[in-house]
Amino acid sequence: MLKIEKVKNKFSLTEIFKNDINRMILLMFFCIFLYNLGHPATPDLIELRHLNKSISGVFLAIMSSSMFLSSPYLGALADSIGMKKIFIFMPIMYGLAQVFFGFSNSLLVMMLARIMAGFASGGTYAVVLGYVSQISKKEEKSKNIAKISSIAIVGGAIGQKVGGLIGLVDTRYPFGMQLIFGILVSLLIFIFMNEIVKKDKNEEDKEKKNLNPLSTFKYIYELDRNSKFFCFIIFLSGIGIYSYASAVNYFLKFYIKVNSNTIGTYVMFTSLIAFLGTSFLLSFLLKKFKERKIYIAMLFIGIILMITILFRLRLGRVSYILMAIYAMTYEIVRTLGNSIIAQKSKGKQGKILGVASSVSFLGNAMGSLLSGYILEANMYLPFIVNIVIITCVLGLLVTQSKRNERKEI
Repeated sequence: MLKIEKVKNKFSLTEIFKNDINRMILLMFFCIFLYNLGHPATPDLIELRHLNKSISGVFLAIMSSSMFLSSPYLGALADSIGMKKIFIFMPIMYGLAQVFFGFSNSLLVMMLARIMAGFASGGTYAVVLGYVSQISKKEEKSKNIAKISSIAIVGGAIGQKVGGLIGLVDTRYPFGMQLIFGILVSLLIFIFMNEIVKKDKNEEDKEKKNLNPLSTFKYIYELDRNSKFFCFIIFLSGIGIYSYASAVNYFLKFYIKVNSNTIGTYVMFTSLIAFLGTSFLLSFLLKKFKERKIYIAMLFIGIILMITILFRLRLGRVSYILMAIYAMTYEIVRTLGNSIIAQKSKGKQGKILGVASSVSFLGNAMGSLLSGYILEANMYLPFIVNIVIITCVLGLLVTQSKRNERKEI
C-alpha cells in the first residue's frame, strides 16, 4: 500500500512539471528573481559613482517609460514570430543591461542601460502574460494570471534579499551576477518552454492597429464624468505613492546609513506583507464592505501610518514594520483602483482598463521622477509630499461620495 502511494506521489510531481502553466510560473519566478538582484545595491552604486541623489528618480522614470512603451510592441512581435523566440532573449538582455549599468562610469551609458533593462522587463511581462492567457482555459485564465502576479512578488522579494547579501561583498557584484543568472534562465527557457501556435491572422491584424501605448489616452473623452474623475484619482494616487515608494531604498542608504543587505531584507519583508494583504486581507474585506469604502479606508489608514512613520523615522524596526504595513495599504489601493473603474461602464471594461493602466503608469513615472529631486532637497520631503497628495485624494473622494449621496436622496 505504501509502495503504491509513493509511486502515485512521484507520478503527480512529474505531471506538475509537464504542465505548461506551471513551467511558465517557475520561469517567471527565476526571471523576476534575477531582475531584482541589483536593486538593493543601486543606492551604493550611485554613491560610488558620486552622482546626485536626484538621479535615482531619473533612472526609475527612464526604466518605467521603457517598460510601458516596449510592452505592446514586443507582445505583438511575440504573437507574430513566436513567444519563445522573444522570451529567450529577455533575461540575457536584462543581464547585459545591468552589467553596463553597474560597471560603467558614464552617466549616458547608465541611462541607456536603464532603457535596455526596461525593454527586457516590459517584454518579459508582455510575453508571460500573453502566453498564459493564450494557453489557459477561459474559466482558469484569471486564476493563472493571478498566480503569475503572486510568484512575481515572491521572486522579487527573494531576489532583493539575495542581491543585498551579494552587495555586501562588492557593490558591483549583484550586477555581474545578473548576467550569469540571465544566461542560465535563458537556457532554462530554451529547455523547458514549449512554443505555442500563433494567433489567427484576423486577430493579429486587429491587435496591430492598437500597438501605440499612448493611444489609450484618446479614450478618456469617451468616458463618463465619474470615470474621468476616478482616472484622475488613480493618476494623483500614483504620484503620491511613488514619490515616497521610489525613494525608500535611497532614503535608507543615504540618511539612515544602512547597507545593501538591510535594504534587501526590508524590501523582502515589505513585499511579503503586501502579498499577504492583497491575497488574504483584501479577499476578507471584500466579503464585508464595498470596494469604494475599502479604497477610502486604506487611503486614510495610509495617511495615519505615514504621519506616524515621519515622526518615528529613526526608531529602527518599528519604522520598518510601519513602512511595510503602509506598503500593504497602497498595494490594496492599486489593486482596487482597476476593479472600481471597470464597473463604471458596462461593456467598455477593456477601454476603461486601458485608460486606467495608462494614467496609472503616468502617475507612477511622475512620482518616481519627483522622488529623487525631493529626496535630495530634504530627507523628509518624500514622506510629506506623500501625505499632502494622498490627503488631497482622500478629500476629493469623500467630497464626491457625499455629492453622489445627495443626488440619490
